[in-house]
Amino acid sequence: MKKANKIAIIALAVIVAVTVPVYLVMRQNAGIEGSIQIKGAVGNAGNFTYNQLEAFAPVTVQVELSSSSRPADNGVFNYRGVPLKVLLEEAQVSADATSVYVQASDGYGTTIPIQDAQNSGTILAYQKDGAPLTALSEGGEGPIRLIIGADEFAQRWVRGVSVIEVR
Repeated sequence: MKKANKIAIIALAVIVAVTVPVYLVMRQNAGIEGSIQIKGAVGNAGNFTYNQLEAFAPVTVQVELSSSSRPADNGVFNYRGVPLKVLLEEAQVSADATSVYVQASDGYGTTIPIQDAQNSGTILAYQKDGAPLTALSEGGEGPIRLIIGADEFAQRWVRGVSVIEVR
């Protein structure tokens, strides 16, 4: 076997050996569908279950979506849930916090400025038009979804929220 082929095989083996454990660690940190872990720059880190979220005073945010890539998502919808700022208050966010990273159970995530997170139109929704959100693992958008009502488009919205990290 040529030296170049041996080097290529070794490089491939190293890439696989590093990639698989990194992927598994990321998946473990993604959290559990139906509960939300709040951590980071907070005085009271912890978890909120779906039932605990429903116990907070709910708000409804009406949004109009227009998507060129997913026409089935177009329309006016009413999302019901708990304002993210309420959970952040419960977690006792540090005065130095500048952003909030919101991660889905599948590992996807987005970072939003603390001001957007504390806006009353930013909610963790568990219902859409009166029906519970179906789980991300079932092709749905829940059971909990970040809705940023002030956004004209839904690029920063996160389906299947499981982890909130204050930074």
